[in-house]
Amino acid sequence: CRTTRSHFGSSAIASVSPQRTLRLPTPLSARPAMRVSCIAVVGATAANPISKVLDLLHDLRGKVVSDGEEEQKSYESFAKFCKDESTQKKFEIEDGRNQVDSLTATIEKAAATISELDSKIESLTKNVKANDNDLSAATDVRKKEHEDYVANDKEMIEVVDTLERAIATLEKALKKGSSLVQAVSSPQMKKLTDSLSAIMDAAVFSTNDKKRLASLMQSKEDAEFEAGQAPQAAAYETHDGSSSILDVLGDMLDKAEGQKADADKAEMTSQFEYNKVKQSLTDQIAFDNKQLEAARKGLAEQQEVKSTAEGDLTVTQKELAEDTATLNDLHDACEQAASEFEASLAQRKGECEALDTAVKILKEKTGGA
Repeated sequence: CRTTRSHFGSSAIASVSPQRTLRLPTPLSARPAMRVSCIAVVGATAANPISKVLDLLHDLRGKVVSDGEEEQKSYESFAKFCKDESTQKKFEIEDGRNQVDSLTATIEKAAATISELDSKIESLTKNVKANDNDLSAATDVRKKEHEDYVANDKEMIEVVDTLERAIATLEKALKKGSSLVQAVSSPQMKKLTDSLSAIMDAAVFSTNDKKRLASLMQSKEDAEFEAGQAPQAAAYETHDGSSSILDVLGDMLDKAEGQKADADKAEMTSQFEYNKVKQSLTDQIAFDNKQLEAARKGLAEQQEVKSTAEGDLTVTQKELAEDTATLNDLHDACEQAASEFEASLAQRKGECEALDTAVKILKEKTGGA
């Protein structure tokens, strides 16, 4: 009696795939009815023909072979199930490992990018703050410079205006034939005297200029004492004889106008330089703020990527562990089923051999009837 498939327990099948439970024939060792039948056959030899007994033994042997064939089919189906399930689980495990590697790489890359963006944001924030401070400081300096310029320019305008009016008044009086004494003693000139006294303190003039202006003022006082006398040629000279009154005033006017022009130019230059600095700092601040906004957006995106990948990694690792455990259980169940099948195969072989021996003995005892 030859069979190529052994019996395996239903418990092994149920542990692997309850949905695919296979119905297997019960091994002959688990069927006491067979032994009872054999005993009955032997007992019946006294009353029945030997041929009948041999037919019964032959039928019984056929039943054993038939059950073995059914069991063989069931085992082959289960073996295919084991192979297919094992292949599928191995594929899922491999895919899971690849996903773990990919997610781990994604997390590491995101973490590195987050670190870089954190450093970039910190650096850009410092740059923006520093440039803001520089712009504020430059603005304060420019404001102070402009205030000083406005105050100085106002003073210079008054000085120039006073000198121009003094010169115009003297020239007008002298052209009319008035003497210097009359010119400096005229009502118009008297009004300008106070103004000329005021510009004595102007920072624009040097000490020497102030002395010359003081001499002019002294000439005016001396002229008041000499009122009524005919003017002499020397009367057009200053008290110290250094130069004429008009020359002194003209020289001081030239200096005042020159210094005002220099101050105007310096103001324009300072404003121009400030505008360049302001534009440069403003552009840099705007650029850094744009970079900062992009970095913060990128940081939020990378944090989301990292968080999502970490969540997916946790789920994937859990599924991978479950698939690995399932594969191990499947392997154990299939190994157990194969062992049970081999045992059943050996048992059926023994049953067939026992039946063959019984037939042989009966034939020998009955003379081959």
